[in-house]
Amino acid sequence: MNQVKNIFCKNILCAVLVLALCAGLLAGCSSDASASTSDSASVPDSTSVSAPTDDAPQDDAQAGEIIDFSAGLDEKGFIAGVTALDYVTLPEDYAAIPVPADEIAVSDEDIQEQIDGILAQFTEPEQITDRAVEDNEYVNIDYSGSIDGVKFDGGTASDQRVLSGSNEFIDDFLTQIIGHMPGETFDVVVSFPDPYKNNPDLAGKEAVFEVTINYIEGEDIVPEFDDAFVSESLSYYFGWETVGDARAEIEQTLYDDNLFNFVWAYMLENTQITEVPQAATDFISTMLLNQLRSDAQMYGITTEVYLQMMGGIQDEESFLALQAESIEESARQRLILQAIAEDAALSPDDDAIAAYFREEMDTEDYSEYEEMYGRPYLCMAILSDHANNLLVENAVIE
Repeated sequence: MNQVKNIFCKNILCAVLVLALCAGLLAGCSSDASASTSDSASVPDSTSVSAPTDDAPQDDAQAGEIIDFSAGLDEKGFIAGVTALDYVTLPEDYAAIPVPADEIAVSDEDIQEQIDGILAQFTEPEQITDRAVEDNEYVNIDYSGSIDGVKFDGGTASDQRVLSGSNEFIDDFLTQIIGHMPGETFDVVVSFPDPYKNNPDLAGKEAVFEVTINYIEGEDIVPEFDDAFVSESLSYYFGWETVGDARAEIEQTLYDDNLFNFVWAYMLENTQITEVPQAATDFISTMLLNQLRSDAQMYGITTEVYLQMMGGIQDEESFLALQAESIEESARQRLILQAIAEDAALSPDDDAIAAYFREEMDTEDYSEYEEMYGRPYLCMAILSDHANNLLVENAVIE
């Protein structure tokens, strides 16, 4: 249930890149990719993207090139060659920002919205098993395909949610499941289109799929948010044992978010920036490209393929052009954070770095992170954390 963990999870350093367009560089949550139960490919869905193969083109990042996350930073974690206070005039009261209490108050409705979001992750459909499949309803199936009696790659999957009668699978695959009962196993015979771009070797061939209907989806069943549910389903993720525990932490989290958002809105409105130096926008652009290349490397595909999967983006230059406005805004926010660090003489030494990893990431050994991201990057992330804490902890609630 990775989605649940994302609601109130602790941040990790790799989230800094993901949140490059946010003021709080360490304010986000990590998420783990969930594996699918189906084989990589493509068989029933003629429009799906096939998994990369061993002979797919490899770019440098995919081939294992070390990505320099610290590029553009000096040893203190500042943008190299830039003194932010040369460009930034901070509000005089930045270390004591006045915050109207009613502006950050958390309502019962706000708390309930978060609870509803949690429950949505545990909501499951009623499993109907006492009637035949009808047209245009969601059905859970297993299938295994073969050609001339031989199974082929990508032709087997389990626990798949499909819409009966639809054309999301090849040929009339999903029409043929109509009229069958849950628990029944039967053959579906289809022909692959010709041409078939996802797997040209299958083009025009007839395939037999052994299909089992697991159940028909009925109405969604939403669990009750009571002590039993909290203890059984949420204790592992959050440590909550009762509804009272859950509501208290949700309220505190929302309050902290509201306060953070208020002080940053105040900073953006009241900070004067005469110019955004090119080094600042270059650094943000590099951060985004590094994350892009890192993601592509993680998935084992080229950056070009990853950009295409993101929405048909042609190349890195086009990607940066699409992000130009956000890059500019993020560069301004980075300058403000650095200006706070300069003005308040913040400088993360070994003790500060160790304390951050111990307190926020529950580890005494951060060598793996330093090797991956570089010490300047760690310093930048922790400086951002300290600057944000300075703003929040010194805010004056009125």
